[in-house]
Amino acid sequence: MSALSTKKPPRKSPKDDKERYYLLPGQGGSSYRRKQRFILKSSIVVGVIVSGIFALVMYLVYRPPH
Repeated sequence: MSALSTKKPPRKSPKDDKERYYLLPGQGGSSYRRKQRFILKSSIVVGVIVSGIFALVMYLVYRPPH
């Protein structure tokens, strides 16, 4: 009858839970924060460049004719 028991197996210790979620390299810790900083800096730079191009186009389109 023990094979048909409905008891759940004992859980692993809490230290094993942390390792369970980070399955691949770069998904946690300092490398994850470094990746997030790189993405933030890249998005700011791209945003500034795109807004500058957009401002230049608007300036060229809406300036008064000579």
